[in-house]
Amino acid sequence: MSKTATHIKSLFLILLLLYSFANLSFADNLLIESAKIEAIEGQAWASQSGLPQRMLTTRSVVYENDLIHTAEKSTLSLLFKDNTKFDLGPNTDLMITKFSYKKSTTEDNIATKILKGSCRFISGLIAKKEPRAMKVSTTVATIGIRGTHVAAQVETTSARIVLMEPEDTSRETAIEVSNDFGSVTIDEPGYGTEIPDEFSPPSPPRRMRLQTITNLIRSMQSIQRINTPRPRVP
Repeated sequence: MSKTATHIKSLFLILLLLYSFANLSFADNLLIESAKIEAIEGQAWASQSGLPQRMLTTRSVVYENDLIHTAEKSTLSLLFKDNTKFDLGPNTDLMITKFSYKKSTTEDNIATKILKGSCRFISGLIAKKEPRAMKVSTTVATIGIRGTHVAAQVETTSARIVLMEPEDTSRETAIEVSNDFGSVTIDEPGYGTEIPDEFSPPSPPRRMRLQTITNLIRSMQSIQRINTPRPRVP
């Protein structure tokens, strides 16, 4: 290969690298920081269209449109900028579909989707200010929030959702679970609903067996950052 051809090839590689760095910088400017990893056990990743997959560690930043995945026998605790908290159990996929938090506007909102696995969440300042501004979706239903603590087990075509005891017991707590086939309101901790498939409405609220709740919590037991008040037992 001639020296001229070598120089042209080198110049092309330099331009290609500069173009890649410019694209990465442009992408970084478009990313909306949503939350940070407070604690992690095992392995977890974040990814979104057009960007490389990122391995997560404690204090890693996650962004709007990120898909967060925990590996087998792995758990993590996620703290959003408005103090909304999520714990994810093993083999769990959570997408941050929308996040806006400017503190002084009526446009603040948070929306996530649990694609599979187990999780629990405690709503933060966005939902406290405007409950309708927070939505948590699953594969078969949407959870409307009124300032609360919820645990969920989600499969591809089914889900079990339980209202837990709130951290602040002086506040009212409730969720509305709905899909195209119906909706239910759950306003007593320890009660929950099940959606058996993608063509069924949420079941009427019923008191969940203590073992069911214990199993949900146990799947995330390595996470210590979020207090988990248990439901009242009569």
